[in-house]
Amino acid sequence: MEKLFVPIFLLSIVVITVLIQPNAGATATDLDMSNVNNTKDKKQRFFDFMRPIINHENAKILALREKLLTAKNNNTNQGLASTVAKQYSVKWNADEKSWRKLLERVDAIALELALAQSANESAWGQSRFAKEENNFFGQWCNIKGCGAIPAKRDRGSTHEVASYDSVNESVRSYIKNINTSRAYTSLRKIRQENRIAGNAPDAISQAGGLTRYSARGRNYVKEIRRMIKVNRNMMLGQNTSQL
Repeated sequence: MEKLFVPIFLLSIVVITVLIQPNAGATATDLDMSNVNNTKDKKQRFFDFMRPIINHENAKILALREKLLTAKNNNTNQGLASTVAKQYSVKWNADEKSWRKLLERVDAIALELALAQSANESAWGQSRFAKEENNFFGQWCNIKGCGAIPAKRDRGSTHEVASYDSVNESVRSYIKNINTSRAYTSLRKIRQENRIAGNAPDAISQAGGLTRYSARGRNYVKEIRRMIKVNRNMMLGQNTSQL
């Protein structure tokens, strides 16, 4: 049975986020790389830019999760659970199975995982789609005019690279995608197992659930894991001389 409290390391994210609020509408132009001197500086600037945005979006999800846990424990506010279940594509029967699936989906994304993917997918914020569309996670959309058409889109394909008004919106969409798509069921299972065991989110393990995020499959997973291992201290805002 899942523990009914939020671990201290997760509460700290909420507290820090309240104290250091990111710009509600940060855009790619706010990530200024014009006077970056070396690779380490580029990485640090990127992580410092993305970290508060990701923490802010995670904090909102954790707050919603706490409301759901309170509703579950007290058998109240079933309307909230039903509404959130619809938003997270969970068939709601108000039974234990429904609750388990809902809480498996309404949860934060490991910070290091989100930072590694955003750096990888946006070329450290310097890709065309990051700069022009605020798309830091390479996400697609399937409605004509919803974004930008890729230069090398396969013949017959209709997808576009999604356009966002802000980087914050891009992060929000990415988290929702990871939390709801069938493609990332295994990632969510790993995350839930971390919680049940009372452990901190394991970004390295969760990365194993990303084989369908990229056509590169297992090679993509290896790349994300390597980025996390090499850059973890900088990702967490800790001083390091490691590149």
